[in-house]
Amino acid sequence: MIINILGYNIFSKGGTSRSNINLIKSLLEAHHKVNYYNYLPFTNDDIVKLLIHEGLDNKLLSLNHYVSDKDLSTGDIVILTRESFFHYSRNIKAHNNNIKIVGEIHGPLKYITDDIDLSLETIDCVRVSTENIKEHFIKKYKYHNVFSQYVNARHIKLNEKPINTKRNFMIKARFEDNIKDISYVIKLFNYIIKNNIVSDIKLYIIGYGPSELLYKNLIRYYNLEEHIYINRKEPKSYIYISSSPYETLGYSILETIANGNKALIYPGDDKVLKDIYNEYNAVDFLTKDILKDSLILKNILHYKYNYSDRLKDYQRLLNTFINNKYEVNLLNNIEKYSQNKTIKVKKRYSNLYKQSLIKVKRTPFSTLKDSKFIKLVLKSRIINKIVKRFYQKNHNERSIKTLNRIQVNRKFVFIESFHGKNFSGDPKYIALAIKKAYKDMEIYVSSGNSLVDMEIKRYGLIPVRFGSNNYVNIFRKCKYVFMNGNSLDKVYKGNDQIFVQTWHGFPLKKIVSDLNNEIEREKQFNAFNPRMMKWDFLITSSEINTILLNSAFKLESNKNLVTLEFGAPRNQYLINNNNSNEKQLIQQKYLFKVNDEKKYILYCPTWRKEKRNQITNLKLTELLSYLPSNYEIIVKLHPNESNLRTKYNGLSERIHCFYNEFVDIQELYILSECMITDYSSTIFDYIHLNKPIFILQEDQKDYVDDIGFYFDLFELGYFPIASLNEERLAQQIQKIKSINYSNIKNRLMNKDNKNSTENILEAVFKNTNN
Repeated sequence: MIINILGYNIFSKGGTSRSNINLIKSLLEAHHKVNYYNYLPFTNDDIVKLLIHEGLDNKLLSLNHYVSDKDLSTGDIVILTRESFFHYSRNIKAHNNNIKIVGEIHGPLKYITDDIDLSLETIDCVRVSTENIKEHFIKKYKYHNVFSQYVNARHIKLNEKPINTKRNFMIKARFEDNIKDISYVIKLFNYIIKNNIVSDIKLYIIGYGPSELLYKNLIRYYNLEEHIYINRKEPKSYIYISSSPYETLGYSILETIANGNKALIYPGDDKVLKDIYNEYNAVDFLTKDILKDSLILKNILHYKYNYSDRLKDYQRLLNTFINNKYEVNLLNNIEKYSQNKTIKVKKRYSNLYKQSLIKVKRTPFSTLKDSKFIKLVLKSRIINKIVKRFYQKNHNERSIKTLNRIQVNRKFVFIESFHGKNFSGDPKYIALAIKKAYKDMEIYVSSGNSLVDMEIKRYGLIPVRFGSNNYVNIFRKCKYVFMNGNSLDKVYKGNDQIFVQTWHGFPLKKIVSDLNNEIEREKQFNAFNPRMMKWDFLITSSEINTILLNSAFKLESNKNLVTLEFGAPRNQYLINNNNSNEKQLIQQKYLFKVNDEKKYILYCPTWRKEKRNQITNLKLTELLSYLPSNYEIIVKLHPNESNLRTKYNGLSERIHCFYNEFVDIQELYILSECMITDYSSTIFDYIHLNKPIFILQEDQKDYVDDIGFYFDLFELGYFPIASLNEERLAQQIQKIKSINYSNIKNRLMNKDNKNSTENILEAVFKNTNN
């Protein structure tokens, strides 16, 4: 039998490559002719290494670079080992309608996105790993020619003896945190070590990939250099640990328990790994709850994996995975589950034709302007300006046409906080409320980097990298968009999309159309106005809040805008969660342990346009020297000044300055005893807690002249002016324990309440869900 296999890159490390190698060996031993086609180009050196290391020097094997579908169509069976290859089945069938095409699902179903063309009408059958995946595939795609069979595990060597360790854990995976979630394990180890649950454990992380810098930064941030190592020599005895949200088998897990080691794994959001490994004595399961998992990890360390338990696992492994007739079972399944009908393919395209289509693009202006003639013409500033304007207009029109072809899904929601710089504010609490009350909705969250990814995944939501092509695609698929700032211009807005603007604070400082500086005022308004015109709903906390935003943004020009004076979801969180239990949870999150004796001072400076190397002239270490030892300071930097984090984080063990990407300032409000700030809108959130707010006025006159204020804060209530003398400020902090701000709340934030979010969602979804 002639069997063709199309793989992505058999010369690289990875589960699919290992599966393909194992499959090829089994087919060759059964005397089948195998033509393997590699999607990526390769060298003769690659071939030599593969033949030597894997023993694939067999005359029945041909290793080729994939060039055209026609090559794959000569033979009896084609195995497509990647979901993104399935669409090639149409052309293969066009060349040879009698060949059987098998599609293999190596990745989790969750990662098969709507834009992947599975071409199931021309796939004869599909192989998946487990019965559970099979059932979900049939249900999702209404396609019944599916069989379950584990990937070939012939390389696995079984050890009859159990292996125990008291200290070593290991992860062996690609460093791609959005898929493997290794950052969770680092956070788990941090919590365990900081709280002395287990003090001498070591974690070895082996692999490569784009998230390596993230892991190194986290290890430094948590001061875990003595406990976590990246790409060091593997320990002889270890417990394998995996927190990946989705796996179809996990070769590293299988290799671990085959070798006699224990494993601590997350069962998967789809519970696939639970189905596979639940019966093994060597395996225990994580929950993705740090408090619970810290105890689970401690228990597996103390569990003695004995010979009796190992014998049961050994026999189960032998019966399930070590199968000398793998290729026979596979070919029988292909014959049994293949479609029993002739598949007619109406159109036939060659790869060459497809490639030529891809190359037919309009010449970009940046390339065009390099020609000698164009350079001569463009020396004229007027012509240059006209041509650029024409090109930009043409480019924008084509972009909009392309985006408008994307179909909006009314069950998709897009969330963006501060352009993805962190996950906080009103959008965060709206996202959590949607997840709780609207189970059928898929929630995507804008993320600026892998640190923000971690915070988003903490709540079980889907991060999308800000500004990427995937971001644009996902954004335009979402019916509902909730954000607290301007949307990215290049995504535009679909006709069927609903934009809900929450803004990001009650304005004390003048903004946009109300700025004192006339030039800056006009500049900001011209940039802001077209973005504001996209809004369908605006959330405010009072009638005065609405009046101020209307003045700043000239809202009357947006005739379709609906203002919802329902209150701020971020402040609903404060109203409902100002209690000791929540405070302890927050303390665990940021400081990694609970100590009810600690008192935290929150310092929130406002950003200044000019670059500065310090945020205040106050000497924070001297301030602490005048305060009892249980007082500590948390510095919350503006995202535009996050470069100062290491400066303030290194001043003293009693001064904390966290990664902005991790910080939800609402949580810091709950944690702190008082706040020091200057001209920040944080004031109007913090007043809900009736904790003292000390106003630091180091450059008030300059700030008033340049920016200006809407009103005099001190006429509305009592705000102690923070002394610029550290000793006197320490006395103020100890003396003033609480301030009643109800008068300000009733005037400026009177619509904030314990049901704000639910009321907003009901109004938005009820009026637009069609």
